[in-house]
Order: sequence, then C-alpha cells, then structure tokens
Amino acid sequence: MFNLSFLKSEFSRNTLTLIAGTAIGQLIPVALQLFLRRIYTPEEFGALAVYLTLLGMITIVSALRYDSAIVLPEDDQTATNTFSLAVIFNLISFLLLLITMLFFRGWLAQLIGLPDKYEFYLFLLPFSCMAFGVYQAMNFWLIRKKAFKASAINKITRRASEGLVQVGSGISGIRSGLVWGDLAGNVANVASGYIQMLQCGFSRSLISFKAMKHAFWQFIEFPKYNALPTLLSSAATVLPYLFINKFYSTETVGYLDLTRLVLALPLVFISATVTQVFYQQITSRKAMHQSVLPEVRGILNILLLMIAVEMTIVLLFGPRLFGFVFGENYSLSGFFAQIMVFSFSLNCIASSFSSVFLTFRKIRLNSIWQIFYFIFICFLLLVTDYEIENFLYVYVSIEVVMYGIYCFIIYRLIRQYERSLKNE
Repeated sequence: MFNLSFLKSEFSRNTLTLIAGTAIGQLIPVALQLFLRRIYTPEEFGALAVYLTLLGMITIVSALRYDSAIVLPEDDQTATNTFSLAVIFNLISFLLLLITMLFFRGWLAQLIGLPDKYEFYLFLLPFSCMAFGVYQAMNFWLIRKKAFKASAINKITRRASEGLVQVGSGISGIRSGLVWGDLAGNVANVASGYIQMLQCGFSRSLISFKAMKHAFWQFIEFPKYNALPTLLSSAATVLPYLFINKFYSTETVGYLDLTRLVLALPLVFISATVTQVFYQQITSRKAMHQSVLPEVRGILNILLLMIAVEMTIVLLFGPRLFGFVFGENYSLSGFFAQIMVFSFSLNCIASSFSSVFLTFRKIRLNSIWQIFYFIFICFLLLVTDYEIENFLYVYVSIEVVMYGIYCFIIYRLIRQYERSLKNE
C-alpha cells in the first residue's frame, strides 16, 4: 500500500514545483528528438554524447565541490562567500582546461576515438564547462533559498534556448548545431540564474576575502575528501561510453545516447528534482533534530511506482516503441534500453537519496564507495573485445551490484540517525 499522505507537506509542494518545471524543460528536448534525430545523423549525436560525457566528468569537480556546500551554512554571508569560492574555482578550472585544449585537443581526440571532424568540439568544452559549473553554484543558492519555482523556470529557459539553436542550425545545414545548442543553453542558464539569485536576495556586498577564507576552511572536507573520489565516480559513470566510442564506434554511442536520454526521464523528472528538495529539507530537519522518515518513505513509494511502469513498457515494447517514435533506425536503441533499464532504475533510487551523505557529513564514506565504483568500472577494459550486447550485460551487472551497495549504505545511515533521535 502506497502512503501518499506526505503529498500535503511543504516538501511535496516544492518537489512538485520542481518536477513540473523539469518535466516541461525535459519534454522540450525529448519532443525535439522527433525532429533532430531526422536532421542529424547517429554519428553526430554520438559525437555530442562524447562531448557531454567529458563535460559532465569535468564540471562535477570544477568548483572543488564547494558548490554543494552552499546549502549548509546557517547564515547568508557564509553561503554567499562559499558561492564565490565555487565561482572562482570554476574560473581557474576554465583557464586550465582552455590551455589544455589549445595544445592537446588533437591528442585527446585521438585518445578517446573522436573523429577528426569533431575535434573542434573540444575547444568549445572549456566555455561550456565554465557556464555549466557557475550555474550549478547558482542552483545550489536557489535551493538554499527554497526558490524551487525559479530553478524550474531556469530549466525551461535552458532547454528552450538549446532546442532553438539546434533546430535552427540543423535546418540551416550547420552540422555542428548540436554542440552549439548545448553551449547556448548553458549561457542562457547562467543569465537566467543570476537574475533569479538577485531576486532571492543575493548581495555581492557580503563578499570579502576574509569571509571567503573562513568558508574555504569551514568546508575544506569537500575538496579534501570528496573532490577526487567524486571525479572518479563521475569518470566511472561516463567511461563506458568513452570505451564504446573508442573500441566500437561513435555511431553506436549515438544509439546509446538516445537510450540514455529516454531511460533517464524518471531520473530527471523525479530523482534530480527530489534530490534538490530532499537535500534542503533533511538538512533543515537534521538541524532541528526531526525525523526524515516521512519524506524518505513517500519518495521511495513514488520512485518504485514510476520504475515499475518504465520497466514494463521498455521490456515489452522497447525496440518497436523506439523505432516507431524516432525512426526505424533507432530500434537498436530500444534493444539497448531493454538491457540497461535495470541499472538506470537502481541508479534512480540511489541518486534520489545521495544527499544523505552530505547532510550527515559522511563524505569519506561516500568517497570510499566512489573509489571502488571507479575500480570496478575499469574492469570493462577487459571485455572490450566482446560484442556490444555482451559488453552492456557486463556493464549493467557492475552497475546493479554497486548501486545496490550504495542504497544499502544510505539505508543504514538513515536508520542510525533515526535511532539517535530515539536515544535523545
């Protein structure tokens, strides 16, 4: 029996606001796929997927994890200076990455198997990383201020800008329109996010070198214990796609990119939005020594229901559904989806509750898991001579085991916290 009483809470209202904005924001690119998949080739989508893979791996640590600490301070001055630290480290990362791409992008393209005609994508990478990283810090500020409607609006702005450029470029015959659209969406996100921050009371007058120095040392555990393991975990998430690009083909990555986009819909609608609201909510509840079980149980019920629906549809109709909606060529994406739906489902649950590690300051415990996750993913290099189907089976098996362990650790942390409340 699903307990839906939590839907009346402030938590549920904030979550539904974010979900609504995310749904619209995500439906825009999904709907555009109906056109874009007929304008651009699978190889061009594969090149974009490789580009976004590198983008995701770099931006998760470009601020040395100070962005994720913005929600934690009790006062706005510390939070504002923590935000400033995140922006500064993003700028430093941008400069280092730009220098790297100016001199070594040809070598990197060859290393990951990116065709020569897409090499210039790597030159655009620093600019996208800078924009994306700065907005991540902005978004954590908005989460801190419970400005979930603003965050939802920014998602729509980003996706609309991205889609407009991609469609317009494709119609105009600009074959690199996919990557230009992504860059445009990131820039639009920063512009919209900054306006929203000012409306939520952000003030540059609170920024000072002394306060930034204090924030740097107050949250030193984030870069010290979490930056490198998070980079390894991010690398583990994207390495399989780089392996496939290197040892199979960029076109295969293009088919898998569509698989990932469709399977990630519940992850985007629920997990990504719930994580933001849940992080703020349980941080507040922990400060007041209150139980977090009502939110946990309510979220889990909704997640299980959505996952059950998705798995049923994908397993029964995957190839036919993908072929019908996106074109017959993409039936292969539906076949890939039938294999990967299990790992995506478990990832959805794990990601929804991942903020538990931050709230309870179990950074090192999370880091240990991330390191082992990276190590096991690297074992995929031993099966790159398999057929792509068997490669995916091995990959999914590793994902299921590792995210199963992750979920169990989260369960233990929540249980320990609830027991501590009873002993007070």
